[in-house]
Amino acid sequence: MRDQQLVIVGASSGGLDAVLALLAALSPDYSVPLLVVLHQRANRESGVPAMLARNTHLQVLEVEDKLSINAGHLYVAPPNYHVLIEKEKLLSLSIEPPVNYCRPSIDVTLESAAFVYREWLVACVLSGANQDGAEGAREVKRRGGRVYVQDAAEAQVGTMPQAVAAAVSVDGVLSMGGMAEMLNRMNRSECAT
Repeated sequence: MRDQQLVIVGASSGGLDAVLALLAALSPDYSVPLLVVLHQRANRESGVPAMLARNTHLQVLEVEDKLSINAGHLYVAPPNYHVLIEKEKLLSLSIEPPVNYCRPSIDVTLESAAFVYREWLVACVLSGANQDGAEGAREVKRRGGRVYVQDAAEAQVGTMPQAVAAAVSVDGVLSMGGMAEMLNRMNRSECAT
């Protein structure tokens, strides 16, 4: 069932540290696909995939157009591209205008993923300084998926998780350890319920 599930982690200001903490707490057998959408500066090469690869057992890939989503992989949105999920469960790239002043936008990715993965989608919104993720979270919940946010008291910048929690009834407000524990339980189960 793991190939039917997808976890999207959205983060912005202060979010890289939160992602690293999350990865450090995942169990060695964790294999549900992860897609990390991290706001990054547009005009520079990203060192994020290499940094994440040093901190996880998952195979880390920067998203390329028409890349398939597979268990045991962690996908990273490249700078200056939106990442979309196609109905064939492929990742695609878009240079449509920024949303919430961001490209990649967490909202854009969550909205497309919710349409494809429905109840098999889990969205985790971490530290960040804007509203990105709130609209996408609405679509995730509308289509039966689950939404978790980082505890704003723990986040370096609590604006983004607070905006999501204000927009939808979240399934949990968690520390990074608690979020990893939830993902580890999901990994061990046969379905994402």
